[in-house]
Order: sequence, then structure tokens, then C-alpha cells
Amino acid sequence: MGAPSQPAVQSETYATDLTDAQWEQIRPFVEIQAKTGPKRRVDLRAVLNGLLYKLKTGRQWELLPRSFPPKSTVHYSFQQWTKKGILVRINDALRRRVRVEAEGRENVEPTGGVIDAQSAKSSIAGGPERGFDGGKQVYGRKRHRLADTLGLLITACVHSARAYDGAAAKQVFTATKARGIALKKVWADQTYRGVLGPWMAANGMGELEIVERLPGQRGFQVQPKRWVVERTHAWLSGNRQLSREYDHNPRHSESWLYLASIRLLGRRLAKAS
Repeated sequence: MGAPSQPAVQSETYATDLTDAQWEQIRPFVEIQAKTGPKRRVDLRAVLNGLLYKLKTGRQWELLPRSFPPKSTVHYSFQQWTKKGILVRINDALRRRVRVEAEGRENVEPTGGVIDAQSAKSSIAGGPERGFDGGKQVYGRKRHRLADTLGLLITACVHSARAYDGAAAKQVFTATKARGIALKKVWADQTYRGVLGPWMAANGMGELEIVERLPGQRGFQVQPKRWVVERTHAWLSGNRQLSREYDHNPRHSESWLYLASIRLLGRRLAKAS
């Protein structure tokens, strides 16, 4: 009997590939080998590299370079990691490390956060949870991002662009609390005014503070505290996959946001080491 086959190694490298150090940060979360059955024949590092390439370039699945595993393999892994919450767990773990190792914070989890939403146009792919944002004149979906006061992504939630921000934000805070993150205070703009604050207080999700515009302010202006999450938007939006809503499944849209955050956090840790 011959030696057991090994996963095929990625034949070409790209600027978007994980470094050795970044792979070691992520490896424990994805390389979970079953106790029984055949050994894995897929190079999961190459799968992740394929996803990072697509994240940065926005290419269709069918146009992934052949040096990566087959597009069906990369897509299937992405679907499974989304379904199992693996990308969320990786983001949580790296965010904790960045807070302590790169930023010198004593608490691994934040006590303060900033929330904001961004409307994104949809592609022609269709799919659920799409609508028209009358304020932004955008048909598509709205991306809610909750960040800590360092601008590091805590929770992402994607839904119809026509949904009221305050009501949709309940999903964000419910998901955050379910992962054991206890925020004491959250800053938001005036679109979150209304029932959200009392609901958060009643459910032990912290105090909501609405950041008011200064008298006479018109158009876009940097608001106190809220600039943090605006910076998070800027950090993540450098990826072409996030330029529109391409995914049929909004949960997959959320996963691209987490993957963009994971890439950013890995770089922050590399600089700190």
C-alpha cells in the first residue's frame, strides 16, 4: 500500500495570500480533522487564499485562477464555514488578540461600541432581504456594522435596505450578546432613535447614546465617537467583493465582511509581533 495522498499544494502565489504567521492564527479553526473516515484531500490554506483573492478582486467563482482548488470546493467551504459560524469565531479570536497584543488593552472584550449602517446596491442576482432605501435612493441591502471603540468589527448583519435601522439593529445586539460580549454603552446616529434604546436596556444590552448633530451642521460631517465606525467602513470597503451585494444569501454577505475584518486583524497582529 502506498503512502496516503496529501492535499495538492497551491501552484502559484498571489499578493492576497495568507502569510505563514497569518495561517497559523487561523489554522486551528478550520483544520478540524474527523476522527473517522478518509483524510482530507483539500489544502484549506489554498481554499482560504482563494476566498481572499475573490474578496479583494470581486471575481466570479468561475473566474478563480486554476492554481486554487476547484471553485466548487472553495465555494462549498465558504458555505460550510458560514453555516457553522467559523468565520465569526475567527474574527472574535483575532479581535481579542489585537486588543491585548497590538493595542495594549486589559480587557479582551469591549465594553463600548459604535453602530452604523451602510446601504449597498444589489447585483442582478436577486435573493431575499432586498429593498429600497428611500433616504439613500439605493435598491439593495443594508449592512449593519457594530465595532468596538478601536474600530474593530464585532458583529455584522445584512438585511433589506428598506428596514428601519433601529428595528434591524436588534439582530446585531442579539447576536453580540449570544457570543458573551457584554457592552455597557453603544453610540449611534439619529436614525436609531426610538424603541431601540429602551429595548436594549430591558434586555441587558447596554445603554444607547444618540450622537446629535451640532447646531447648523449640514451634509456629511464627522461626528464624535461615530467616526470610529466610519473608519471601519473605509477599512473594509477596499475589497471589490464588498462594492455591491452580489450574494443571493445575505448570510454569505455577512461572511465577506467578517473575512475582510479577519484579513485586517491578521495584518495588525503581524505588525505588533
